[in-house]
Amino acid sequence: MFRTVAVALEKAALSDEYFVKRKLYPNVDFYSGLIYRAMGFPPEFFTVLFAVPRMAGYLSHWRESLDDPDTKIMRPQQAYTGVWLRHYEPVRERTLSSDSGRLGQVSISNASRRRLSGSAL
Repeated sequence: MFRTVAVALEKAALSDEYFVKRKLYPNVDFYSGLIYRAMGFPPEFFTVLFAVPRMAGYLSHWRESLDDPDTKIMRPQQAYTGVWLRHYEPVRERTLSSDSGRLGQVSISNASRRRLSGSAL
């Protein structure tokens, strides 16, 4: 039964115009989601189930970034200058400030520059 559903969903995804036009193909998470669902996990828990097996990779990339002095992405040089303790305002009661639509400048890390230039290791 499970295999039949998985194959039918794969065929539907491979023939759907949205997926074909964007050259999207079912990946491991597609099949993992089906398996997690068959095991009885609620869809709200899928993100955790997808992330936990990847933690070793996440942590190794983080460790590499600490060893590379040019990588700033894991150690942003930003300091919060806002008010530390303030009253919680429910979303429905909030108002936009006059500068809320203004965006600040974002700097690019040296690691991103290397990737963008094609000279990344």
